[in-house]
Amino acid sequence: MLGYSNGELLSRSFIEFVHPDDRDSTLERVEELAKGLPVVDFKNRYRAKNGAYRWLSWRSASLPEQGLIYAVARDIADEKRVQERLARQAEELARSNADLERFAYVASHDLRAPLRSIAQLAEWIREESATALPDEAREHLTLLDEQVRRLDGLIEDLLRFARAGHERVAGEQVDTATMIGELTSLLALPRGFLVEIEGEMPVLHTARAPLEQVFRNLLSNAIEHHDRSTGTVRVSAISSGERVEFVVADDGPGIPEQQRERIFKMFETLPSSAEHPGSGIGLALVRRLVEAFGGRVWVESTGERGATFRFTWPQRIEDPDA
Repeated sequence: MLGYSNGELLSRSFIEFVHPDDRDSTLERVEELAKGLPVVDFKNRYRAKNGAYRWLSWRSASLPEQGLIYAVARDIADEKRVQERLARQAEELARSNADLERFAYVASHDLRAPLRSIAQLAEWIREESATALPDEAREHLTLLDEQVRRLDGLIEDLLRFARAGHERVAGEQVDTATMIGELTSLLALPRGFLVEIEGEMPVLHTARAPLEQVFRNLLSNAIEHHDRSTGTVRVSAISSGERVEFVVADDGPGIPEQQRERIFKMFETLPSSAEHPGSGIGLALVRRLVEAFGGRVWVESTGERGATFRFTWPQRIEDPDA
């Protein structure tokens, strides 16, 4: 592997072949072997005959009564190159995400300033002209206000999407049944709509805000896109090992099979959403948050009636400083 003959290897102490930066850690492992302890998956660099260094991974065991150490080395140069490439890509991705987030903040400020001006001008026109404006002009001003609010909401959703999954958040005890109850109150359900909890809901050690955002979007979607004046959304949970599978099921219109993946993409809405225009970011944000915590989200539907959204979430997250 290194290009030496047996004689060349045996002519010097093995530590002379080890990279200077790896010698202290290598000698520490030798001390462990001297005590009869095995050494598993220890990595260091050895100098080859051509002067280059090769990364080796060692598995070693000693038999003190025989005065021998048995060791096997494996060349991991290819693995190291892959690891280094992945590390570079991770750094590039982190820089790209940081640039995207900075752009989102700057863009939101630059877009919101003229939006506020437009809204203010519309209000001045309405106040100064009072009854002098014809009905049609007042209707146009009302439409202008609605479009300004929609655009402002879109900017806020884009900001939320850009930030999703990047914050380092500490875990806390979260009673998910209580969370659903509080969200139901905040959503101010229309008369005739119910949000029901089925079975026991878990208490997690998790980040409250991201999980709350996921539930808020799923519950809001189920209500806003319902096609009847009454409806029920049922929430349940299935605990399995280190994760929980949450279920949010509604009795609204079904989702055709060909649309079930599309709805999780940015700016994608169902054709039936025309009466309830949104930014098309809500479910994309749900997926981004769920995947940021190592989970997955999907939807099940017969396509005729009702949609069931399922997502997995960790029972416990470690605190950022742990």
